[in-house]
Amino acid sequence: MIRSPRKPNPDRITSEIGQILAPLAIFPWGPLAMHYLGVPIVLGTAMIAVHDEDYEKACQKLKDSAFIATVPDRRPAPEVLARLPNPDEVMAEVNKEYQHLDRSTLTFNYPINHHLAGSLKLNLVPNSFANLPTPDVTSDLKQNTVSTKGYDIYGNIFHPLEEALVESMVKGVIDDENDENAEFSIWGETLSTWLAMMGAYLEVNNDILDSCSDEQAVKWFSVHFGRIHEEKFGPWDRRVSKRLGSGREMPVDMRGNPLPKSKGPPEPDVSLTMSDGEAD
Repeated sequence: MIRSPRKPNPDRITSEIGQILAPLAIFPWGPLAMHYLGVPIVLGTAMIAVHDEDYEKACQKLKDSAFIATVPDRRPAPEVLARLPNPDEVMAEVNKEYQHLDRSTLTFNYPINHHLAGSLKLNLVPNSFANLPTPDVTSDLKQNTVSTKGYDIYGNIFHPLEEALVESMVKGVIDDENDENAEFSIWGETLSTWLAMMGAYLEVNNDILDSCSDEQAVKWFSVHFGRIHEEKFGPWDRRVSKRLGSGREMPVDMRGNPLPKSKGPPEPDVSLTMSDGEAD
């Protein structure tokens, strides 16, 4: 797959939540923010971050708009669940690996009569968990559809750009690794997968966190995706095959950038292929 163009405006999902939570500042996060930047990703849960001091008020606004607080349902398809020897025990283990996320955020079902009911969930996230380097909303809320301090701003909607989003997710992985209550976390692995997708599809290069003041975050990114990783394993391969197993590649990479034309085999040296009798 190849990246999509960056969206010129927030999508309908983000715009609706922005209207419901206004005048609170909201920050699309996770797949919702990645999709805006052009990452081809399936959206099953819309993640919206708010300032910590606005979190309780945002929860109440959603409830007042008929959103229903719920517990995330991570059960597989019924036929898969039926084959498990002890489904309840298995699901308890799965949910345990998301406990850092579940302890820190609140998931909502859309209102019963909403066209997204049953197909999309909303996850409200305090920014102390999202770790977004948020701008000064007191001044920036007065601006309209501008890009400043790493965000595209549309009224009370602050769409993080690549640098802010990468920084927030790297810090999220580090927080998850430091969580003493989880020896292994699917949530941390999910964040790492999102970072890998952004590195593949977006212009997220080795210098993306060069201006970040958090040395631990800078080093983590370098080891797993940046300069140190490249020194050990070489540059990332972003080529796209036309068809799985075909061995043929698209003329552009995953970011949509043209690939350098490969040189054909060298021309044979005629002097070495002619017999002695053919030589002048």
